[in-house]
Amino acid sequence: MKIFPALTILLIIFIMACEHDPVPGPASIKKWDDIQLRANHEVPAVPGRDEEGEVSLELLSDNSLAYTFHIHNLKTGDVLTNAHIHAGDAGTSGDILIDLHPAFVGSGATGIVKNLRQSQVDSLLSTPVYINIHSAQVNSGLVRGQIDKKISFAMDIDLSGNNEVPDTIHTTATGNAILRLTDDKVLYSKVTVGNLESNDTLTFSHVHRGGAGANGGVRIFLCSSEADFGQLKISAPLADSLFNLLTTDPTYVNVHSKRHGPGLIRGQIR
Repeated sequence: MKIFPALTILLIIFIMACEHDPVPGPASIKKWDDIQLRANHEVPAVPGRDEEGEVSLELLSDNSLAYTFHIHNLKTGDVLTNAHIHAGDAGTSGDILIDLHPAFVGSGATGIVKNLRQSQVDSLLSTPVYINIHSAQVNSGLVRGQIDKKISFAMDIDLSGNNEVPDTIHTTATGNAILRLTDDKVLYSKVTVGNLESNDTLTFSHVHRGGAGANGGVRIFLCSSEADFGQLKISAPLADSLFNLLTTDPTYVNVHSKRHGPGLIRGQIR
């Protein structure tokens, strides 16, 4: 059987085109661009450190995860050691979900994690997760970025009786308030008090409006009973006025007790 020359040429061109068609790569399932990394997003925040950075992630259809991140202002003498994705909301430090196994180049890394389990993929897509970058000096985590939400405000506030107004409260009690506010206006808070006198009992804690040296009204409840202290509290979405108050206005955290109803220990937000 003879094939006409023109048909032969077309057949050859078709075969060559098929042989050189590029093999399609895995499709992109989801991208997370410019996730903000901050030392004060750690829970608790890293004292005395101001490193920050950004990370981008891309989940692919072959259950692989591509990543790139860079840290700015890395303290002289410190080096990055590891990076993981952890399970946890903005107010929680959780277990490792995915080890990125980064090969660091200076203060950053680019790589891909292959063969994720389906449970890891599902968690990444549908549960609260964050990325944590560790260093030699801060092994627990130097900078952190929430993946499922953007953090609009983060602060750890030391609480002391010396800050009460109008008079200092002489107490052995000390405390700390961890506040993390996300862009959907949800507040994650944890107020912890230690060394409280045995004849006193904690009652409430609030965010009050007011600058240093002034007293103001209650605006946001943090703890509504003694049992709330030391526990992570997650608010309903705040009204716009309260979101703006917490992010821009003079405010403070106040802890109240039975012996010191107006205020036991206090710390200024701004």
